[in-house]
Amino acid sequence: MDAMEKSARPPEVGDPDGEAVVRPVPGASGAPAMSIAGLSFFMVDIQAKRVVWLEPRSLDFEHRSGLNEASLSTAMRHMAQNDQKQILGLIQQAVKGGSAGPIELGGDDLGAGLSLVAMRYQAEGGRTFVIAVSGSEVEDEANGTAVRGVAPLIRHLVEDSEKSVLVVDSFGYLRYANDAFNKLFEIPDASLCIGRNIAHIPNRVGKTLASVVLTALARRAPMDGSKRFFLASGDSFTLNYDVIPFRVSAGLGGIVFSATKVKERGVDFQQIFNCVYAPMLVVDVRTRMLVSANNAARKTFAVTEQLMESAPITETMLHPKTFVTLVDHARKGGNTPLQATVSGFDGVTRSKRMRVMLIESGPTHYLLIETKH
Repeated sequence: MDAMEKSARPPEVGDPDGEAVVRPVPGASGAPAMSIAGLSFFMVDIQAKRVVWLEPRSLDFEHRSGLNEASLSTAMRHMAQNDQKQILGLIQQAVKGGSAGPIELGGDDLGAGLSLVAMRYQAEGGRTFVIAVSGSEVEDEANGTAVRGVAPLIRHLVEDSEKSVLVVDSFGYLRYANDAFNKLFEIPDASLCIGRNIAHIPNRVGKTLASVVLTALARRAPMDGSKRFFLASGDSFTLNYDVIPFRVSAGLGGIVFSATKVKERGVDFQQIFNCVYAPMLVVDVRTRMLVSANNAARKTFAVTEQLMESAPITETMLHPKTFVTLVDHARKGGNTPLQATVSGFDGVTRSKRMRVMLIESGPTHYLLIETKH
């Protein structure tokens, strides 16, 4: 038995203090990883240090439903450290005593939780397997069968939506994010976030989003409102957001988070102007607030959403007399560019030729500024 325990213990399982931890695995980002939500069973080959588990179809956004296989350390890389320790402890106890558990994973604040029990199976040739199954006595709805097809339905509804949409399961794992969400929250590589617990990656999705999602999971009730969201880059903006909880079965569900930028009087210049190569700014003539700046202007003048909302443009980028001159020139329909000094948010003052145009949207007038060298 001692010999079997030594050969059965994976090198990732133990550390000098005797605690069970999983070491990071380089290059494992594309491999499948287990998630607590919906986990019905897994089987560990002790000698090969590999695990096979069932991924529920109801929450499959990555087309990995069914049986998956990976090394033990790779499969558990996205789990919280405490969950890793409990699962590895369950495996070790089953190897030693033949059976182990139940253990409780997840918390009441994130869902109904998951109970696991494990048993040792000794195969021919001395191979040892540990099989862990969900020990929950709560039957799923619909005569014990979880409702299928939730993931394809949500994907169909939101994939091409103009809104930014994020789906998080009942244990806090990011399951799906559409392109609009990745662009809005400045996530260059979604694979670094999908499959991770949102509580563990606020430095990638922003601390405000993580807080809103975890609060919604704890309340398990619809939420909506307008809130300033801070990004991982340090920038921030105000969003109108909705959070809708859903449940597939007892203990399995999550939330759908959707958000849109707060538009100035319903006008959204951003999407159009981002296609323009020259730096372009849009200013509300009455309030003198910078309403929009395209990507070229943001790069040239170091403009961020937070700085745009901080003060009028006459206190940040343009002298008040310069702004009045530009507005008067636009009202007269002048097509000739004007030479003016612009102070960027990076502290650099530049002399630019500016072409201006006045845009009327109901009672509001906007000054469109296009800058050239």
